[in-house]
Amino acid sequence: MKLTAVVKSQIQSDALERARQLKIDKRANLYAHDEVLAVGEKLGTAALVAPIKRETALVFVDLAPTCNWAHPCEYHLYDAKTGKLYQKVRASLPPSHLILDRKAKTAFHMPVKMVDTRRRRATWKKRIPPITNAPSAAPGERYAILFAGKAENRHTNDLEFLYRTLIDVYGFNAANIQVCNHDGTLNYFLGPGTSQTVGANLGNWPGDGTAYRMIVNQAGTRAGFQAAFNAIAARLKPEDFLFIHTNNHGGGIGDQGRNAQGPFNLTDFCMFVYDANGSYWIPYYVNDFITDLSVLPRCEVLMTMMEQCRSGGFINPVINNSPATWTHIGTAVAAADYSDAGADFDPFAEDWIAGINGQYSDGTGLQQIVDANNDGRVSAVEAFNYADAIVQGGDTPTSSDSPSGQGAYIFLGLPAHDLYLRDNLQDHGREPLIGGGISCSPDIVIFNQELLDPEATLGAPAAQQSDTLGESIEAGQDNFIYLRVQNRGTQSTNGTAKLFWAYPSTLPTPNSWKEITDPTHPTTIPAVDPQEMKIVGPITWRKTDLPGKGHYCFIGLINSGNDPAPDPATILTIDDYYNFIRQSNNATWKNFDVVDLFKNSLTIMDFAIQGWSRVRLSVDLRIDLRQLPGNMKVRLRILKRLSSSASIENAKMLRESSTHQLFELVAGKQAFLHKVDLKTSDNTRATLQIAIPEQTADGNYRLAVAEIVDGREMGRVTRMLAVGSYRYMGNRRTHEVHLANCDWAAKTSPRNKEAYRDLDRALKHGYDGCHYCLPEYSKD
Repeated sequence: MKLTAVVKSQIQSDALERARQLKIDKRANLYAHDEVLAVGEKLGTAALVAPIKRETALVFVDLAPTCNWAHPCEYHLYDAKTGKLYQKVRASLPPSHLILDRKAKTAFHMPVKMVDTRRRRATWKKRIPPITNAPSAAPGERYAILFAGKAENRHTNDLEFLYRTLIDVYGFNAANIQVCNHDGTLNYFLGPGTSQTVGANLGNWPGDGTAYRMIVNQAGTRAGFQAAFNAIAARLKPEDFLFIHTNNHGGGIGDQGRNAQGPFNLTDFCMFVYDANGSYWIPYYVNDFITDLSVLPRCEVLMTMMEQCRSGGFINPVINNSPATWTHIGTAVAAADYSDAGADFDPFAEDWIAGINGQYSDGTGLQQIVDANNDGRVSAVEAFNYADAIVQGGDTPTSSDSPSGQGAYIFLGLPAHDLYLRDNLQDHGREPLIGGGISCSPDIVIFNQELLDPEATLGAPAAQQSDTLGESIEAGQDNFIYLRVQNRGTQSTNGTAKLFWAYPSTLPTPNSWKEITDPTHPTTIPAVDPQEMKIVGPITWRKTDLPGKGHYCFIGLINSGNDPAPDPATILTIDDYYNFIRQSNNATWKNFDVVDLFKNSLTIMDFAIQGWSRVRLSVDLRIDLRQLPGNMKVRLRILKRLSSSASIENAKMLRESSTHQLFELVAGKQAFLHKVDLKTSDNTRATLQIAIPEQTADGNYRLAVAEIVDGREMGRVTRMLAVGSYRYMGNRRTHEVHLANCDWAAKTSPRNKEAYRDLDRALKHGYDGCHYCLPEYSKD
């Protein structure tokens, strides 16, 4: 039954006057339901509303008409006969009567219009042109999930803009993008016209007026999201990238939902999902989302952008439960707020997408620079900062990343040229380095003789995954050093390389580096194709330049086109040094050696502990012995002035002299000397002594010593103890070499045993053959 014209006019006038009295008349939109609500009816989406007990006229007061749902609103109930207000109901979702029967709705007071973002941009006085060198296709696999549940036209349009950006600008493979929209098609709720569900085929995409291109894979439901997660999980690898975007409506504690059983109050943050019944508001809670996210295996990067109301409530759960090494999440609003909506696009989502695209969907340029550091790439942080900087409505953009600050190094794509050297076997070239050691580069490999076929020896798949290839430096002859260079860029790239050496140190400062390559003629790197590894070298370390027998640290720098090597001359502070190590993938360290050892022997590991010029440092010395069997005996000899005031962990002092202290460390654990005080430009020597028991199993055992400053690792020295049965044994005291089964070898003190795989090396080191077991090499 229709309201009478008299009552309808009366309730509209009353509702408007009440809005004026409350001073909300300029920020609230008012709607009247033209039909009389019969006795016994319920307002479907309102929680805790009793059945209608009299014939009722409904006025709907939208208190935040430019926002997505959920957001504050009110239902004003009037007596349909007298036109008198008898009840107000506070709510956070519109009544289903106005959703399902849009023809029976009169918008009688509409001071607030949904923002037309294109008109807003037309008022900008300054236009920044699109980025012309935006990264496109990149090596490796990148995946994306785009989700809009209870989608309206703007939400589906946002997804289309993002879908095109991923494919056209960043070269994503369409097969790697899972789109979850509405009912599993390009349809959406509440679009132009009067029907409940509107298909995108009613018109072209409002961005540029062309047909929609997005391929929808799943419905915008929890089951659809689960299907998308499972599809990605089956293919996701540890080095891969995943981008997730969520859109449409959301809610939080205190907001409402409604399912087939009726209305209820939400218990946590949520997104609303598609349901064929337009009046249902079914939540997809954050904890359910995190549970579904858990099917993903470990990956390298998770980049997330969320548009829905209350989306800030998802930030901490995503950060704390991310499957990725690096994670960045940006949301339109904080957890307590409601996100702005637009006529055709959601403002935050549109601005964020335009920031990474380089322009808006209609070709409009950007209002300000996005690529703040001018490196030709737009990071997750730069895209978020752009959307945050130009916000004009009520959005409260919020973001977070893990590890902190690393969102500045998360990109949807890569530059054209990106040659790199790995810092460790887990390193895939992303900047900055987060995990693994910084001294164990597998890509600086030393041999005593020039390789006949470097590609076969170093480039085979198994060889690429080994960091123990090569030999120790041999004094008295030329040594040959090879680099394994890879290209993460999108174009074939050549360049040059420089190689330096230093004595083993936990902080090998640049003033201790000495160049092996010709300073005026760096080693040429031939063209390296995308995803290719190329062997470069050999770089010859001349015997006349060798300091002598021993262990050394090597530093490799590679340079190419618009991807220059970092300049050591720019290292002025210890922070510069840390950034030099961590933030560049074309600089690497190899401070790692393999030592062959017999059981029942002893080895010495010398290393330097260095300070910084003109700065006093308090450092932690970490000795990582976790891979050593517990029965190995490890002792540390260190300068007394360094250790006397330090606190120790998994260590005890055995004795001290006037200048040094000797500590026994616990094998199988990490030992620490905390708060070691270093003088300016300190450079002292320390020694680890490791005794190998007779019962030790054959195998490789790693240990490392690292210097930690303010919780940041500045450098480490790594040694691998290769315990086994070797054919020859040198006696350091007599300087004779024996067959390992010689009677005289059995009488050699553990301290004096030196293992050799071949006799030639022992003879090169000046050993004389045993008179009994190797008489042909004896000078006696």
